[in-house]
Amino acid sequence: MSAFSQIKEDNIKGNLDINEFLTPELCEDAGIIIIGLKDSTLSLGAMNLDYIKVKKVINKIEENFNLQVDLKQITSLEWETWFENTHSVSVETLQKQSFSNNNDPSNEFVQVVDKENDQIVQSFEDANDSYDDELDDRDDFEEEINDELIDDANDEALIRLAQANIGDESEMDNDILFGEELTDSSDPVIAGVASILSKCFTLKGSDIHAEPLEDRLRIRYRVDGVLKEAFAFPKSHVNPIISRIKIMSKLDISEKRLPQDGRIRCLLRGRKSDFRVSTLPGRWGEKVVLRALESDNSVLNLSKLITERKELDLIKNMSKSPYGIVIVVGPTGSGKSTTLYSMLSALNKPGVNISTVEDPVEYTLDGIHQVQVIREKGLDFSRALRSLMRQDPDIILVGETRDKETAQAAMEAALTGHMVFTTLHANDTATAITRLAEMEIPPYLIGASIIGVVAQRLVRKVCKSCTDFRKIDTKDNLMAASHGVEKARFINNKNRSCSICNGTGYKGRIGIYEVMKVNETIRELIMNQSNADEIRERAFDKAGRSLLSYGMNLVKNEMTTIEEVERVCLLNETEEA
Repeated sequence: MSAFSQIKEDNIKGNLDINEFLTPELCEDAGIIIIGLKDSTLSLGAMNLDYIKVKKVINKIEENFNLQVDLKQITSLEWETWFENTHSVSVETLQKQSFSNNNDPSNEFVQVVDKENDQIVQSFEDANDSYDDELDDRDDFEEEINDELIDDANDEALIRLAQANIGDESEMDNDILFGEELTDSSDPVIAGVASILSKCFTLKGSDIHAEPLEDRLRIRYRVDGVLKEAFAFPKSHVNPIISRIKIMSKLDISEKRLPQDGRIRCLLRGRKSDFRVSTLPGRWGEKVVLRALESDNSVLNLSKLITERKELDLIKNMSKSPYGIVIVVGPTGSGKSTTLYSMLSALNKPGVNISTVEDPVEYTLDGIHQVQVIREKGLDFSRALRSLMRQDPDIILVGETRDKETAQAAMEAALTGHMVFTTLHANDTATAITRLAEMEIPPYLIGASIIGVVAQRLVRKVCKSCTDFRKIDTKDNLMAASHGVEKARFINNKNRSCSICNGTGYKGRIGIYEVMKVNETIRELIMNQSNADEIRERAFDKAGRSLLSYGMNLVKNEMTTIEEVERVCLLNETEEA
């Protein structure tokens, strides 16, 4: 017998049975769930209301049965929960459930009985019910009211509003958490994927690569900037694992030909964990890369990120400017977003209106309005930025400056009394200026709006437990010697038994920074359309310090190795001389 037990109703036309039609396979393929059946109304839930397969199912039901379809928007969590627990429940069983007086079955918690195994299973509970926190005491709330802003006549109304049970988070799907019990699921795919995510934090990794190959699915983690293979699964596991990740990140599981971007929020080992998800079709299937985002806002501290006092003071002073634009540059994965959010975290006060435009939103900061770019809906960086200008902002963060329109809008905002932070893909501070010129931004706009540019890289921190600290060979390390390095840490290839770093010689990462404050001299060079070499020479001829110089100072302080600094720094002819 099918999991959907047969029922025959007088209101069903023809010989086609509703249970035979709404099979678990059909529901899974269309991304729908059965909420309930009352009288002649069949309530269905769908992740994508506009999905063509959903519309075909509804049309088929209405054409072949005397039933009206009430379609409701559901989240991927509700979809998963239904298939994990209740997909064996028949329409007949659901028909027997009592619904609330408002006739909205999605707002109540339903318990149903599977006749085949006589187990009580739980259908989904509307995630929107979670936001029902009330103030227990009226006096506590009154203490939070600013007496200077609210008079006595308004007090009562505001208190009643705060205590009213009207909370609804139906539009906050991104905040739905997948519980840590997923690792204990009886489903091997659900439990396995949850374990893959959890392993990332155990290894202190920054990225997870799920890459289908010809004969296997390879799982790799980027730890301290280096990819390491951890697992390999049979070829048969590719589709189930990739589909599970796409479901968790609310992506279209049926779309395998186009790239997609999403996000996962989950509870792993008692901590909130966020992942940015990117899929890309390949020859052997879709490759998925997940970027682990640190949800703990305690890491967003400039003093912890930047070890050198000179650069730290420069960045703090630039971020406190009342208007202008600060640009952070560097390759992908160099920590640009973390640096920007650390600046915002220091500036985040009740009297300051801070808004961000991102793709995607990487960190969640309380008190900051964050806008997610949705390109398919026409909401790109430039359009969102123009709209933010009507929101009375004090500080604006633009996740990435990619085109002329975004760059020009950001700089115009900086010239009209706003502080703007953004990122740009460039090698160093000087080339950031030439990158903007390549976008056809007028020199006067660049020179007048930019306060400063920060370039950064990440290098691995040396393990002091298993490395040797000795004098350098000046013949083999000319670059280090030219920067005043006399002694440095070196990896001992014979020592591979260190329990702290697992024999790698490195543990953790630290930033290398280059800060260029745009003064009158630099501004004049920009106006004269000078090249990057000229700007670089004048920027660091006195007090400035390049990426390489900053890195070599870390070598002096036994924080990293010469090899690491040379690996991540762009060594040009001037520096080599």
